[in-house]
Amino acid sequence: MKSQTLGAIGLLTALLATAIAPGIARADIPGDHPHYLHARSDLRKAEQLLQLPDERNVKAEETIAAREIHAAIREIDRASVLDRKDVDDHPAIDTSLAHEGKFREIERLVQSAKRDTSLEEDNNSARAWRHRANVHLDQAEHHVDLAIQRDRRDDHR
Repeated sequence: MKSQTLGAIGLLTALLATAIAPGIARADIPGDHPHYLHARSDLRKAEQLLQLPDERNVKAEETIAAREIHAAIREIDRASVLDRKDVDDHPAIDTSLAHEGKFREIERLVQSAKRDTSLEEDNNSARAWRHRANVHLDQAEHHVDLAIQRDRRDDHR
């Protein structure tokens, strides 16, 4: 009898642990969509990299890309508010990147943010903001590509 009671308690404990484990794992991520926070963090890094001094021939593209990234961050912030996310993010950046390395890192961060914001969304209000953010990210990516091309042309002269 004693072993049956211990077995039942063990089974109950295992079931309880299985039931609450997913909640514990997500306890530090409010709401159901942590990808907003990942995307926003990537975009803040990209935005900060674009603020580093660079050559004049890429400044126009950098300015447009920074404006588009900032607009995407605003849209993500709007969507994040619906999911009660903490958007106070100030990531550290690597300021030692060379020109093309800087642009490649910005491009990588923008693509990562696009992947994060393209994940399935069940909140209809957030879908519209996510779509607008992705439009801005497409534009930012385009201007970063143009900056890379201009930087290469200038370096080959």
